[in-house]
Amino acid sequence: MDSYVYLIRNGDLYNIGTSNNLEKVKELLIPGVLYASLKSKQSTSICSNLHTRYSEVRLPETNYFKLNNSQLLECQLIMKGDGSSTYFQPIFKGKLLILTFLIAWLSISLCFIRLGIDPILNKFLN
Repeated sequence: MDSYVYLIRNGDLYNIGTSNNLEKVKELLIPGVLYASLKSKQSTSICSNLHTRYSEVRLPETNYFKLNNSQLLECQLIMKGDGSSTYFQPIFKGKLLILTFLIAWLSISLCFIRLGIDPILNKFLN
């Protein structure tokens, strides 16, 4: 069954959620303004993806987000499409990205030393 994913602005906060009745949600969230909506059979997964994507700016325990201009535009573009074809969630971000980079850098450095420099040094030392 089709339902809606919506993006409603209320002050400087944005509510991202799902509903079967978009008109009722608009009434409940007055004075909020509907910025974008998408009708889809996969509305719950699309909403979940958006919540994950903007988790760093989410107010705890709510569906409210403090989106900046680029995030707002990105969210609107996702809702203008089918909600999934334009969606990309990076695997590594934040602390995990830094940790992965450091581990990869150390591994490559050790391989370079073991396979490239050690044989040359052993030749001169023997």
